[in-house]
Amino acid sequence: MKPLLEVRELTVAYRVKGAMKYAVKDVSFTLNEDEVLAIVGESGSGKSTIALSIVGALPENAVVVRGKILFRGIDLLKLRPNERRYINGREISIIFQDPITHLNPLRKVRLIFKDLFEDHGVEFNIQGVLELLRRLKVPDPQRVLESYPFQLSGGMAQRVFIALALVLNPKLLIADEPTSALDLTIQAQVVRLLREVRENFRVSMIMITHDIGVATSIADRILVMYDGGLVEEGSPDDILLRPKSRYTASLVNSTKALYKGVMSWTY
Repeated sequence: MKPLLEVRELTVAYRVKGAMKYAVKDVSFTLNEDEVLAIVGESGSGKSTIALSIVGALPENAVVVRGKILFRGIDLLKLRPNERRYINGREISIIFQDPITHLNPLRKVRLIFKDLFEDHGVEFNIQGVLELLRRLKVPDPQRVLESYPFQLSGGMAQRVFIALALVLNPKLLIADEPTSALDLTIQAQVVRLLREVRENFRVSMIMITHDIGVATSIADRILVMYDGGLVEEGSPDDILLRPKSRYTASLVNSTKALYKGVMSWTY
């Protein structure tokens, strides 16, 4: 069976002050149906650049030097903008780390959902949206729909953003640092929610995070990145208990120290 997503020798660089700074260097990996893959690394490791490459949202100074990103056998890097827009949202969705900054502050949440449906030529289904919000354990979803983004708490805004990502039933959900802007209690709630999404919505997922604790609590497989390259790949047990590289071991040890006495590894 072919993988849902296959990244082959992806290399991405940024133009910075007349020079090319390589952010991703010959990275290859696959994602299977119904699998959760975590990509872990410190800031600047290239993990978010991979996510932006998949959804076609790289900044103007970024260049895909070489490589392929095959989604269900189609090379996303060769699609026209209108073809890419069709896939984004309907087939592939992304959740960002600070949802309020990615939600139109001048539109009520209900209208943000309506805009998404209209952008993809789908009839707006308010009852379906309400049911989805209930499944995501959003309290008083009718009130939330009539709220503006700035009126929502960080955790509630993240739930709304997850609902926006799921409402058109995509096959792949990318979560780019979805917990980094939240306190530890809300972070744990969001991780539990993403685990429930994985179980209840049958969506494949890529989790981008600097936190191995978050990664091991949700992923089937973990990729560790450093300085744009792939350092290590393995199961959560392999990464936590049998890290092969010094860098991975240092990430594990630092995360253990951070979580000691605060919350369990498995949330």
